[in-house]
Amino acid sequence: MFNNVKLSSFLASRSMIKGNKSTQLLIIFIMSLIFVNLVFIGSIFLGVTEATNKQVINSLYSNVVIEPKKDEKYISDVYSLEQKIRAVPGVVGISAQYVTSATLSYKDKHGAWAVRSINPDDEMKVSTNHNFLIAGEYLSRLDDNEILLGKEISGGYGGDLDYSSLGVKVGDSIDVLFDNGVKRSFKVKGIFDANFIQTNTMAYISQKEMESIVGLEDKASQILVKTRDNGNEDRYIKQFLEMGIKEKIKPWTVYAGMVKNITNSFDMIAMMITAIGLFVAVITIFIIVYTSTISKRKQIGILRAVGIEESVIIQSYIFQALFFVICGIFIGLIIIFFAIKPWFIEHPLKFPIGLASLMILPEKVSMNAISLIIAAFAAGFIPSWMAVRKTIIDTIWGD
Repeated sequence: MFNNVKLSSFLASRSMIKGNKSTQLLIIFIMSLIFVNLVFIGSIFLGVTEATNKQVINSLYSNVVIEPKKDEKYISDVYSLEQKIRAVPGVVGISAQYVTSATLSYKDKHGAWAVRSINPDDEMKVSTNHNFLIAGEYLSRLDDNEILLGKEISGGYGGDLDYSSLGVKVGDSIDVLFDNGVKRSFKVKGIFDANFIQTNTMAYISQKEMESIVGLEDKASQILVKTRDNGNEDRYIKQFLEMGIKEKIKPWTVYAGMVKNITNSFDMIAMMITAIGLFVAVITIFIIVYTSTISKRKQIGILRAVGIEESVIIQSYIFQALFFVICGIFIGLIIIFFAIKPWFIEHPLKFPIGLASLMILPEKVSMNAISLIIAAFAAGFIPSWMAVRKTIIDTIWGD
């Protein structure tokens, strides 16, 4: 067995040494591009999904959302509830919010958007929106008649929904009609761009201001809870329930329906592109090996005539195919980790759902490499097996 493998390796190496070097380099280059494509497509889709998940957590819902009890409109006794939540190890921030719809208008333009009331000091612990101001200043706890707008509401700054925006700047005064009929004028204190279209269509006012509008104290529509780590929301929810909290408690994933649809679509696209890439690799190697067996059929016949086993000849062609693929994978890894990945770290792609870079997972890279090696094995085996099926005379003299 070992001698057969050794002989197959010798035949493969001699064939490649005598082969056209330019053609071999081109084949290796093609294999490296196929491998880079397989890794790149999966990684960019994973990157978009990861960026979207982070945006949902960091700019909209944090890790855990607490809502009013069934058949109740508000969470009552918010201060007491917050004290219970803070006692749980791993909780790093809490933000009680009142959320309402309102009609915002400026001159002859108007539109309906969501308005959240926040305690800015608390909000900065559960979201990152304060880091993305593009004009003006962030809210403060005692602000009166001041409002913070996402850029899709204000307009300008390269927004995607400029056609429906108000066209306002910092310092302008806008009218806000709340769903309870109260109408107030607010000065635009700041404009932010969270790189997430859902967040950029929201407005924020201070908790103190909202209490005067709706006439409620120590109540909230929702409480956002920021935890030290992502992915363990169920563990925190279990602890909240064990503490006797009766309100509805949900992880951020419940609100990420759009993200789930995007993820499913990207997974399907990535699978299709991967399958196409592997098919191209198989066809490419098949044609190369098939052409080689045709051009060397007399040599194959002579090898068989002198007693070389068919399996040895097949293995020699499989080794050649594997050599091309393994070299292509090695060069592809260099391209990915030393060229493409650093470039995308410096220049992430901008989507309405956030800034996305490559998310390269070792297990995904390994899976792509193994798939390509299996494809090479199959593409090397089939044409060489077809070649040795003929009789020795037919192989040497043709028919």
